[in-house]
Amino acid sequence: MTIYINRGSFLHIPDKVHPGQYKVIRNPEWNGELPEIVSFTDFLRWNYTADYGCFIRELHFYRQLSLPWGITDKADIETVIIEDGRYDRIDQESFSMYVICNVVFAEGSYRCCQKYIVHGVYVSGGRSDFLLDAELYNDQYIRLCNPMDEYLVPILSKKDFESIADEIVDKYYPYKANYPCRVNTTAIAKAMGLDIRYARLSKNGSVRSKLILEKGDTMVYNEQGRAKKLHVTGPTIFIDNIVDNDEAQNAIIHECVHFYLHNLFYELQSYYRKMVGRKMPEFNDYFYSKSQKSCLKWMETQATAIPRFIQMPEEQTTDVIVSYLDRHPGEPDWNDYRGLINLVKGKFGVTRNTAKKRIAELGWLEVRGVYVYNISGYVEDYDVEYDFPDDYTYTLSLRQIADVYASCEIFAKLLRTKKFIYVDGHVVINSDKYVHKENATGVGLTEYARHHMAECCLDFKRVYAEFDYSYTYGELHKEALTPINDENRVLTDEQRKKIRLALYELSDDSMKLEEHPVQDEMARAVIFHMQRCGVTVDEVADRSGMGVDTVMKLRKGRKAAGKFKLETILAFCVALELEEAFRVDLMHKARVEFDMENPAHRMYLTILDLLPEANVFQINDLLRSEGFTPWTRENEEPKRKARKKKEAV
Repeated sequence: MTIYINRGSFLHIPDKVHPGQYKVIRNPEWNGELPEIVSFTDFLRWNYTADYGCFIRELHFYRQLSLPWGITDKADIETVIIEDGRYDRIDQESFSMYVICNVVFAEGSYRCCQKYIVHGVYVSGGRSDFLLDAELYNDQYIRLCNPMDEYLVPILSKKDFESIADEIVDKYYPYKANYPCRVNTTAIAKAMGLDIRYARLSKNGSVRSKLILEKGDTMVYNEQGRAKKLHVTGPTIFIDNIVDNDEAQNAIIHECVHFYLHNLFYELQSYYRKMVGRKMPEFNDYFYSKSQKSCLKWMETQATAIPRFIQMPEEQTTDVIVSYLDRHPGEPDWNDYRGLINLVKGKFGVTRNTAKKRIAELGWLEVRGVYVYNISGYVEDYDVEYDFPDDYTYTLSLRQIADVYASCEIFAKLLRTKKFIYVDGHVVINSDKYVHKENATGVGLTEYARHHMAECCLDFKRVYAEFDYSYTYGELHKEALTPINDENRVLTDEQRKKIRLALYELSDDSMKLEEHPVQDEMARAVIFHMQRCGVTVDEVADRSGMGVDTVMKLRKGRKAAGKFKLETILAFCVALELEEAFRVDLMHKARVEFDMENPAHRMYLTILDLLPEANVFQINDLLRSEGFTPWTRENEEPKRKARKKKEAV
């Protein structure tokens, strides 16, 4: 099979010598690799370019092809190339095709390039006809009723979600009620012809459900975490057996929406993989692969959003909301909206976040600042302005902040001014008016700030193609931070005074560091900073979580102890609360630097700018919560204390 696309073995490129013509050349970048997923347009190029050429030539031979001006019936067709495609969904198993072809006519020495639309229809498991007729195409608009992208994923707006939900309910759920109640999603799955089975789907419980559409074997796990195969005889939804009933119902309807909307996508990928001899991954494997494309994210968005329109119909949900608010006269506060969210959650058997989204969609936008999740808990409730766009947020995890920090220089410069700090999931102006502080450390927003978020907090736009943001985020879990006390975690006033005085002596200090040419420059710097802060090796180890041996190696420098990790240098700097100038100087002497391509390094820079008061133990805990390796292991401190206790005895 000859492939006529850029990632194939041959290329069709315009011929500059003969305008309107193409020539075939070998692809110098072709290495035999094929894409993880294939578009339907590429699929046609690979397999049907010759068929489309024969069809158009046949129409021309029998004088049934409309010709452009200046071309007669005697002209020859030299080249037919598939350029693009438009696809219009008819139902779950069929769609109309509008394939745009470039056709080169030759008559004597005159050549002309003209585009044509070739109409066709695809029917899953039925009679398809790709070559119905052809008409001239001059870049006019092609009106599609239910457009799909080139991967056969429906292109839907939010207003379409309600109609898709109604289609599913009308077609597959005969128990539709006029009063608030839970939808039996199992009944919908059964009506769709889907079997439901329970098994352990992953070792760590990260996979809650998956959809299998083809006969074959699937991998599950037993109670001991060992993999085993289960045979699947037909379309099946697998639910992890550790989930409760409500979560299982939500997972089932999620997979039902995938089956209803994305069956054509799966069928295309299945046929493609069989054709090229690749093993077909299970449906959910696409959504966890590194080669995810925007169409896959859009599919997951649809399967996540549409279920709430099925489970919480507009009329019934509105009745519940109005009835609740009528029982609470006066202006509702945050607690009232929390109660409303919990009521809708219980009535319809959905998650709290799903209930909140549906309430906001129905017009009660005040709930948007209530129950906002961040990392491992909810941030404090806050007010959101009515004109605040739905695709913006005040709350981001520090990991997401680090991504923005690395990609936006304006934002990075703003953080370097130290005018903003990161508090409870928000980037807020560092002022007592907006930040509630304990021991000079920000622990939350003030009541005023929570009512005036636009005045003090930065807002961020969710860009789904670049960042996988949702309406909710994880949280820096403050309760889980390592406790810091005055005895072993906080510098004394005398030490702080020494540091402040040292800032004015930076130039003199640099001169002193150069006075001993024999000693390693990094070792001199480490010893100097420990002396000026008045700390011993054990105290540095206690404050940083490093082992005593590691601190001793720092004192020996690079020449004696070898290369050091960036994380070790940063832990030393934070433990001694070194100012930025000293930190940069020590990093230079240790020959370590930040790599902005490294997500962990972006996180380090963001923490240093946004959380200047954080100590090593807090930073370690934060890094763990964000999925990064902590700077230090913190496992030497108990050993030292035990050793000291033993020596004292």
